[in-house]
Amino acid sequence: MKKIILTAAAVFAFSFANAQDLKSKKGENYLPEAGDWAIGFNADGIFNYVGNAFNGNTDNSAPSVSFQKAGTFVGKKFITDKTAYRVVANFAVGSNSETIGSEETVVSGLDLAAGLGKEWRKGKTRLQGFYGADALLMINSSKTKITDTGYEKVTTSGMKIGVGINGFIGAEYFLFPKMSIGAQYGYGLNIGIGGEGKITETGEADIKTGKSTDINLGGVSVSSINLTLHF
Repeated sequence: MKKIILTAAAVFAFSFANAQDLKSKKGENYLPEAGDWAIGFNADGIFNYVGNAFNGNTDNSAPSVSFQKAGTFVGKKFITDKTAYRVVANFAVGSNSETIGSEETVVSGLDLAAGLGKEWRKGKTRLQGFYGADALLMINSSKTKITDTGYEKVTTSGMKIGVGINGFIGAEYFLFPKMSIGAQYGYGLNIGIGGEGKITETGEADIKTGKSTDINLGGVSVSSINLTLHF
């Protein structure tokens, strides 16, 4: 925590010293303009690398939680200097296996999230605040397969489809022309409907699992550190 506070203090001190420089020495604008496009990435790895380079500690990690995960793409189209449309997308397909003796367990899954939203911005310096909302569509499913000598058990979840609204507020600092580092906080309402799943086991009759409905008012969450490029 002490390291995070000192790092944040250094960044804000640097920001204050350079806050009024809205153009580079080459005359390039630091801030986004109407007509610009932007793409955002998770930047935890960059901060980990820089932190480790200074202290030699491979366990040193950047502050990180769960809004913009690795693999999440955030695209923006600026319609004015202070407003932008957003596209949010995250697609993941994974499979993990573990073998203990003759028993093997394979877990696989699919996660898809896509959304559209709008963003408004505030600020007259290189430190910019922003807020807005995204409408989201989410799809996920999973399967667990356990096999042993002469035995197999497969548990398949029903396909789950969800919709949600996520409000967000955050800030970013433009380190270089059209390149910023920032984070955002979000609060969302999500509704999901899960289809019927199935359990198939050697020597047993198939079992169908029930359908499900979830309604969640998400708590406040903070994104990981994000790098955004404008062009």
